[in-house]
Amino acid sequence: MFECWWQNEGFEAWRLRGDLRGASRRWQHRLHDELWLWINASGEGVVWGKDHRIFLKPGLFGCFGGQESEDWKWTRLPGHHEAEILIIPREHLVRHFGEAAAARNTPFARWLRGEQGVSFTGLAGREEKKLAALLAAGWRSKSMPAAVQRALGRWVERILGATQDLMPLASAKGRKRRPKTVRTKNTTSYQIQ
Repeated sequence: MFECWWQNEGFEAWRLRGDLRGASRRWQHRLHDELWLWINASGEGVVWGKDHRIFLKPGLFGCFGGQESEDWKWTRLPGHHEAEILIIPREHLVRHFGEAAAARNTPFARWLRGEQGVSFTGLAGREEKKLAALLAAGWRSKSMPAAVQRALGRWVERILGATQDLMPLASAKGRKRRPKTVRTKNTTSYQIQ
């Protein structure tokens, strides 16, 4: 179901394809200094680490990064699954965006400095869909194509440049919610434990 089809200099490209019948399936992986970008085309699942949890549904993207050697797990529910997954080394992000990006007020700032894990999910927009299409096309070269590098750079700049106020409320600490937000957004909502 999972296939690693490309890797170079700490980057890895994975593909998830397949059908699950009757029962869910669970995997576990130890994260190192890397950010996982998961672009979910179809199927549902949950990804979680020590302090973070994200739910993936069709048309969403999620990204997560843990502390050094933190175990992360993901469960896929029964049904058809398609996703493109890109693993991005932390050193690439720090080198590419410098210390200024690490100092911004985003959920990623502490992760870039190595202080805590991060998880974030959102609706797949133009940048995520373009990056998913480039990954789905695949390539035979050992190096990452320039078009993929540009698309990845635009996506990271948009995410790192976003302020805390513009990000979904569940971004900083997985699915934790503030009571005030639950009351103002949807009176029938309740915190999931």
